[in-house]
Amino acid sequence: MIIIDTGPIVALFDRDDRYHIICKKTLSKNNNILITTLPVLTEVMYLLNFSFAA
Repeated sequence: MIIIDTGPIVALFDRDDRYHIICKKTLSKNNNILITTLPVLTEVMYLLNFSFAA
């Protein structure tokens, strides 16, 4: 089980992030369960400018 924070999640979804490729490769090879928290997901959505209206 791996606890994942905001940075790698943002990098995974943001192609312009300088760590996008390494996060994508690392997470695609991962066989462990990833867990996070609601505050982390809230921060990810804020940083990615997520909106249901868009």
